[in-house]
Amino acid sequence: MVRAKKSRQAVLDSPESQISPYEDINTKQSRITGKKFPTLALGICDNCHWSYTLLNEKGTIKVCSICEGNISQIPMSLDEICVIEDDEKRGLTITLDRRLPLR
Repeated sequence: MVRAKKSRQAVLDSPESQISPYEDINTKQSRITGKKFPTLALGICDNCHWSYTLLNEKGTIKVCSICEGNISQIPMSLDEICVIEDDEKRGLTITLDRRLPLR
């Protein structure tokens, strides 16, 4: 029983327990005005890696205009940044980050 108490105390002292939840900009907008921002996504062809940024759902492209392959979508929010790099050695590298740091 002593061992269980020590492990429970260790969980309460964990640095992860000090992290407060992050409220993204879309959730804040919805709370303030009751409306949400447009859907943002990054579309990437599964074959040739052609990519585009989706600013609303009306402009969704499902088939690549170059090779007619399927396009995968990565959902994004307004406070996210996407950097795409193409390197001969590594291939396609996508880095997703936030403009605002987590609290």
